[in-house]
Amino acid sequence: MPALQLSVPLDLAATLLGGQSFCWNEAIPGEFAGWIRGHPVTLTVRQRQLVWDNPLLSPATLHHYLSLDLELDPLLGLSHARDPWLPQARETHPGLRPLREDPWECLANFICSSLKQIVQIRQINERLRRTFGGPTRDFPSPQRLARAGEKGLRQCQLGYRAKHLAATAKILANQPELLDIPESWSTERAAEHLEELPGVGPKISRCVLLYAYARWDAFPVDVWVTRLLRQLYFPKRRKPLRLQDWEQWSEQQFGPSRGLAQLALFHWYRTRPGARSRI
Repeated sequence: MPALQLSVPLDLAATLLGGQSFCWNEAIPGEFAGWIRGHPVTLTVRQRQLVWDNPLLSPATLHHYLSLDLELDPLLGLSHARDPWLPQARETHPGLRPLREDPWECLANFICSSLKQIVQIRQINERLRRTFGGPTRDFPSPQRLARAGEKGLRQCQLGYRAKHLAATAKILANQPELLDIPESWSTERAAEHLEELPGVGPKISRCVLLYAYARWDAFPVDVWVTRLLRQLYFPKRRKPLRLQDWEQWSEQQFGPSRGLAQLALFHWYRTRPGARSRI
């Protein structure tokens, strides 16, 4: 089987099952089955090597998908960090990597994520693949979901989310170039562009930019992130902060890689001993 020597820590469970992607399952302990760029694959780490079972996926593809090119601690400024929590989060989960997901699948996943836990979003992803993905269970294209329509998508237990996903799929089936976001655009402009699609608000746009477009300064804020930030950084504050306040605060606190900081804190906080998270 193909293998890639690892020069950085890699925790597949934290990376693949922690809420960035929703197409992965731990088939047996230490082995994770899912899809990368439309190819089914099983990943495992053995003796500092990443091993996979699909030769159609090149080492360069795995390297890019798992962001193995990134030195995370320097990006996060941990050599001179003043933050009281981020170093602890990184030390606890040094193998957590940011993913570079397919933009369409990432967008569809997060449109389906409203008021859902991670395991439930994985179940929706699996149902969409099983129902509309054909023999290979590839993630269905915008064209395929547009043909299914809201009624067909509701059969996958999407509830009210079916309306938004069907509408966005219809738009992208006719204008796939809308997902081609120029690198020259600021993250704020890119977020506003995505938010023109049905069912896409600030949280979803920033999740997609962070997990599919490698916009490391995208800082998604939802009810769970708000809860952990208030408990960690503003335990005595009563007045809620607005999205604009979180944007400004996160930029000052974490700098241009604030999205990576959010990823580390989110995973550490919800998996810490004694946590009772329902995320």
